[in-house]
Amino acid sequence: MALLEVHEKPRPMEVLQSNTLLNALTASDMGALAGASRLAHVERGEMLWFKGADVDFVGLSSDGWIKMVRTSPSGTDVTIELFGPGHIFGLMGAITGTGCPLTAVAVSDLWYLRIPKEVMLDIYGSSIALKDRLIRKAALRLHGAVDLMARMSSGRVDQRIAAILFILAESYAVKDLLGIRLQCPLTRQEISEMAGTTVESTIRVMSRWQKDGIVSTDRQQIVILDETRLNRILSN
Repeated sequence: MALLEVHEKPRPMEVLQSNTLLNALTASDMGALAGASRLAHVERGEMLWFKGADVDFVGLSSDGWIKMVRTSPSGTDVTIELFGPGHIFGLMGAITGTGCPLTAVAVSDLWYLRIPKEVMLDIYGSSIALKDRLIRKAALRLHGAVDLMARMSSGRVDQRIAAILFILAESYAVKDLLGIRLQCPLTRQEISEMAGTTVESTIRVMSRWQKDGIVSTDRQQIVILDETRLNRILSN
């Protein structure tokens, strides 16, 4: 996904072009989406929708993070999926007509594009290229969601944080001389909310990893210095 450095209200076409799935569309279809969509802003902790809701839009994040959660029998919110800049969310529910099986919560302040569901479905129905890309994306998404759900449901705190870092690395990382650099500035608060733990626990884990040379942090950017050791934490 292409990352947008957004501090002010972005333009709809810029947000659409940041999504590689929608880049399969023709210029005419992209124009139709841009013309029909509108930008919305939410603050960290706001609900975009609740489980079971029937919303009339598909979302596309411009510059922030959304988590999809379910509530466990004990009342704890468990993160099932994460969506960041350039990610579209709610599309599968719109296509299948199943609505929203999970609650969508903003992990950070963000702008996102609200694409009318009817317009999106009309374009989807006539685009073979979009359908082909969506099938490929859906397979990868299912694999990632199942893995994340397993880690987030039963893993230790350090395993859950490791799982978050690896999930983020799949879409938002580059390799440099130090290691795997996550190109997504995140606070300890945001990491803790994604991992379903406290800020204090996240600080303790990240500080220990930094001392042990597993990760480094600089201006909210995280670098995985030792992928092997972090993967060992995730697996043990």
